[in-house]
Amino acid sequence: MARSRAKNILIIGAGPTQIGRDTESEAAAVQIIKNFAETDRNLFYVTSDANSVIPRLDVDVKFIEAELTVNSLIQILRENEIDVILPVAGNTVALQLSEQLNESGILKELNVRTMGVTTTTIHNINNPELMNRVLKHIKEPTIPTTVVENVTDALRFAKRVGFPVLIKPIASLTKTNRIKCDNEHQLMEMLESAFKVSITNQVAVEKSVVGYKEIEMIVIRDAEGSKLLINGGENFNPIGVHSGDSIIFSPTQTLTDVEFQSLRTAALKIAEILKIKGVCHVQFALDPTDGKYFITRINPFFDRSSAFAARATGYPIANVVAKILMGQNLREIKLSGVQRHDSLALIEPVMDHIAVRFPTWSFASFKNANQQLNTRMKSTGSVMAFGRSAEEALQKAIRSVDSTTAAEQAALDESQLSEAQLINVLIHPRAGEVYYLLEAIRRGYTVDELAKMTHIDAFYFYKLRHLVKLERRLRDNRFDMAALQEAKYFGFGDTQIAHLWQVRSDEVRDFRIKKTHVFATYKGVEPTAGEFPYLTNTYYSTFEDEDEAVRTTGKKILVLGTANSQVGTNSAAEYTTFQTIQRCQKLGYKVILINNNPNALTLIPDLADKIYLEPLTVENCLNIIHQEKPDKIIAQGKWEIVTQLVLRNVQVEQLPVSRTTRSENIEADYMGVISSINGSINLFGVVGIDEDNMFIPIEVSEALKVKVDPLIKNANQHITNNGIYSVIIKENMHQLQIVSVVPLAVQDLPFLSFAFDQDFAGIITEITLNGSSKIENHPIIQGDYRYSHVYPYTQFGLKKPQNPPFSLAIGAEFQSIK
Repeated sequence: MARSRAKNILIIGAGPTQIGRDTESEAAAVQIIKNFAETDRNLFYVTSDANSVIPRLDVDVKFIEAELTVNSLIQILRENEIDVILPVAGNTVALQLSEQLNESGILKELNVRTMGVTTTTIHNINNPELMNRVLKHIKEPTIPTTVVENVTDALRFAKRVGFPVLIKPIASLTKTNRIKCDNEHQLMEMLESAFKVSITNQVAVEKSVVGYKEIEMIVIRDAEGSKLLINGGENFNPIGVHSGDSIIFSPTQTLTDVEFQSLRTAALKIAEILKIKGVCHVQFALDPTDGKYFITRINPFFDRSSAFAARATGYPIANVVAKILMGQNLREIKLSGVQRHDSLALIEPVMDHIAVRFPTWSFASFKNANQQLNTRMKSTGSVMAFGRSAEEALQKAIRSVDSTTAAEQAALDESQLSEAQLINVLIHPRAGEVYYLLEAIRRGYTVDELAKMTHIDAFYFYKLRHLVKLERRLRDNRFDMAALQEAKYFGFGDTQIAHLWQVRSDEVRDFRIKKTHVFATYKGVEPTAGEFPYLTNTYYSTFEDEDEAVRTTGKKILVLGTANSQVGTNSAAEYTTFQTIQRCQKLGYKVILINNNPNALTLIPDLADKIYLEPLTVENCLNIIHQEKPDKIIAQGKWEIVTQLVLRNVQVEQLPVSRTTRSENIEADYMGVISSINGSINLFGVVGIDEDNMFIPIEVSEALKVKVDPLIKNANQHITNNGIYSVIIKENMHQLQIVSVVPLAVQDLPFLSFAFDQDFAGIITEITLNGSSKIENHPIIQGDYRYSHVYPYTQFGLKKPQNPPFSLAIGAEFQSIK
């Protein structure tokens, strides 16, 4: 059997961060690798993500930097005598590659098997028509769908089922989403590009269910067929807006018990028929008029929804799935937090709170992007928030969006819109939709009117109407104790209240604490909702009497996380925070982390000693500082929240790194990486920069070394603080000159750490906390690869400029230079 002979296991990564894929895949891979490392298996991890944290893990895994193509994977399979490939930590990328490997015959030739999901299941999921046959076999309703190889057949099908229809390329060369076509002209136009990106020159066409409710179910199944529902989520928007661009509530808010149970049963049946060993995410389209449903998507791998489910419930999905993949069954798996009931992994999680995932965009950086929301995902990240009511969770999510991106949430100033303009954005949703809906309620639109225009369930408009009612009460009752208490209970932040009272937020905080004695309390996030004794390290704030969080003892440090993913730093910032946490722990600190990115790598269980899933606002940081009394607070360079805390006399240790980027798009030929500690300079090495601003590790020749050394010695005159620096060098008439000396950019830090075999984030952290760090030089890792930035221009429908600024990159990847 495969389990007994699975000696060499290849885990296929998802590649670089881009729209639709944050660090949730890598977070799952880290947990799987850590569990597998306890066995005698040989682990291999392949990815093209230059921001991968896997090379710095303290476990035995061979990291392979390679382009994620069939040819490169075949070479890896042969060279490393791989027995099993694991695609479930690599999103759709790994699933499609596994399908192509199977079709090539190499898996059969080398007797390689898949783990977690069978090749038959992969084949069925990659072909909607085949998947529909499977669903019909288990008597589950399917959306009328066909696969076509020409425009004529597509038009014939569309006329039979009626417009609108959705199309999607089969086995796409690039990440694609379903595209809605409202008429024959649109269909013909979209088919032209869809056929081009399909490996098989085939396109799936299906009847549109736009306007139905979109519901998500996350289930787990083990090898002996035991199954359980982890979580159910409900999209705020109906189908027609990509789920990644919609607000999502968990648990579901508007379903009847009959509807919920029918979807739960269907999700469990699907996991069974597909013989899933691990996690499976099933999306449904639910007719709001009669409760009938269709299955719209099946993801038998870790994605953003399974990541959110793990955060929302406190159930360690990836750790449990890792144990299932290793051969254990749910009834045998123990959860580390459980104080009694050894088989608690088999019990379905229960929530005594409401969790919200809220999309965030980067449209302020891409002015010409179409900001209308449709079936193509456009948000670059998301935040999550927890509360005791839907209002509280939603309000906390809204204020989770920090000041650097707040303007991007509403593409237009909602208060200045004419009535016609407001109606237009209500009918045609766009980024920041919730702000327009709140404005409509302020102007007197009724719940029924808004529900009819938007196809959003009326339940949510009652919640929004309640928030507007609280706004009015606050505005009419300045510094009123009862109004303040009610507003805080339903999620209003001090800054929001200050805006309504037309005072400074510090005045509201002083009144709240000193006059009304209203303090934040904290509730634990764990999968039993208090039904069983459970030790959790994860908390969220609310304004009730009971406080479940106990102050951390010992030497402790508060780390400010990265919050929502944005262009510029993104996964590189997560990498840096991950390494910062580990170095702080090695220095003897207990780490308290505040973060609320549901896809965050740093939120994996057992990394930080305590986690607060809270908005990174001044109010929340001050509340946690009051709660925990940390010895130190550390942040990733100087950014808005750091500035605001410092203004309030909070001492924050700021890592000497650039949170934007190095000097952008300047002409340069080399970049030296140096440490400067108390006047002593150490050169780690030099990388080259080609005409595309891509970094290529190079060996420093003697001739180059003679020219570089004097420059490096003179670099001190550009440096005032200890840290790691990039020395940008230009060659002019065979003479080298320093163009700039800047703190190491967060964007470059992961790749340069890999190239020089250094933990630069850890070194920078230690320098910041202790004033020094032991430096050891290692040889540059040799290889025919380079580092380039990944931009979201394509997803936004924009033409990529010739020299795009590095600060607009969303990820980074290894590329072959052969």
